[in-house]
Amino acid sequence: MNPTDAQLLATAKLEKLMTPPVTGAFESILLKYEKLIHYIARRYFSCWEDALDASQEAALKIYNGIQQVEIPKDGSLKPWICTIITRTCLDAVRKKRIQTLELTEETIQGSLPSAEETATANERVREILDAIQKLPVEFRIMIILRDMQGLPYEEITKILNINVGTVKSRLSRARAGLKKLIETKE
Repeated sequence: MNPTDAQLLATAKLEKLMTPPVTGAFESILLKYEKLIHYIARRYFSCWEDALDASQEAALKIYNGIQQVEIPKDGSLKPWICTIITRTCLDAVRKKRIQTLELTEETIQGSLPSAEETATANERVREILDAIQKLPVEFRIMIILRDMQGLPYEEITKILNINVGTVKSRLSRARAGLKKLIETKE
């Protein structure tokens, strides 16, 4: 039976207090959320190395924050981890002042669901991803977190530290902007 996030967190807190620190439970937490961390970071950066740097920085922040985080009521560390990686990526974007989510042929190909998709479907995916890239960062993140990651509004409010009304408003404007961008291409 796999341990729950709450059990892993409690064990990680104890292990961190040991001399020297033990990282078994922390590694289990990272392994459990590794794909999510990389997925979110990859959506912010076109350069694989930048995404990897952000993922590693987030892992370090997660490790350093283990003692401060409370055991979640719902038993999941996903909202906390999404908050860490999202804020880490946003900080990196601000520091570098780069345009995020620049899509190259390589990242577009990696985003396609399967090799069997038709040429028409591939072109449609490219159009949508290009349109997402053209959105302002505050709207792009709404599309990434809500529509691509499927996070509920409450988790997004915690991640971005904004109220639910702002999340809904930005998401609505993001979707409208995305729709307009796609329609102008057609």
